[in-house]
Amino acid sequence: MFFVFCVVILPTIVLLILLLVSKQKTDDEMESTEPMEVCAFCQNDFPINQLVEKEVGTYGKIYCFCEECVEKLYNEFKENTGIKTGE
Repeated sequence: MFFVFCVVILPTIVLLILLLVSKQKTDDEMESTEPMEVCAFCQNDFPINQLVEKEVGTYGKIYCFCEECVEKLYNEFKENTGIKTGE
């Protein structure tokens, strides 16, 4: 009886538990999720299609920036340099 438990019943229980825990997402769930990335400045998560990617430095590190952070940097640049735009 112990042999049957160790060879048949225990592995079956473990297999069922692993299958339930690692249940794969359905096709509908896979389509609805977009890859997310973190903005380099504000550290908030955004869908990758809403970020600007820029390679910075000689190491080829790629940073992502959200629209709000880019706009803040641009406005700060305008204030510091005194550039006037035709707005």
